Amino acid sequence: MAQFLTTEPRLNADVAVAGYSYEGRLSAPTLTFGKLADLVGLKGEAELTRLALAVQDGDAGGPVMDSGGAVVGMLLPRLGASGQQLPGDVNFATDATALASFLSENGINVTATDANASMHPVDMSAMAADMAVLVSCWN
Repeated sequence: MAQFLTTEPRLNADVAVAGYSYEGRLSAPTLTFGKLADLVGLKGEAELTRLALAVQDGDAGGPVMDSGGAVVGMLLPRLGASGQQLPGDVNFATDATALASFLSENGINVTATDANASMHPVDMSAMAADMAVLVSCWN
């Protein structure tokens, strides 16, 4: 079960994104590890966090977890419509507060934690399998 971090995450903290990087070719989500680069978006958006990690398109929508497995956000898709090309390791996530608020407003109860534990990547992978799902779209 996903637990949402209730405290502000630490800048430059280790994070992992769980997603289907290879669009279902693997039986479980892939974890991509990186850092929490900033607690706001590039234009100061309070509901965003900036991540320093390289992800694949299939990772979008996946949970962003701290080193203890607590959800600190949800990975947003890369947007290229602005004409700007950001470095490959610059990605953004909706923060846990905004995500938990949205879920609560739509009748979904969230479990909160303020723990700053550390979890082995194997255990984090098992937890991610219960939080991330493969979504495929066909034209």
